[in-house]
Amino acid sequence: MIKHIVMFRLAGDAAAKQAMAKEFKAAIEALPTQIPQLKSVEVGINDGPADGNWNIVLTALCDSYDDLATYSAHPAHLACVAIIKAAVEQRACVDYQA
Repeated sequence: MIKHIVMFRLAGDAAAKQAMAKEFKAAIEALPTQIPQLKSVEVGINDGPADGNWNIVLTALCDSYDDLATYSAHPAHLACVAIIKAAVEQRACVDYQA
């Protein structure tokens, strides 16, 4: 099992970041029904009070790195990425065998 963890830091005011994050979360969490290689996905939106924290964290599970590549290139996933792409200031990712 491959665990794919991604964090995003978004630009914009608090209301815009929150709206984008909610739209992204809903879109990403719908993907397991559209992409068989994606076994599960969870998206967390930071609601803590500390300034400078990352805004979104995504955790996805796939059976293999090939399945992760298929998920990453899938048009439904790319449509989700487009929701936040223009506002992403920073992205951090870790993939590992769980």
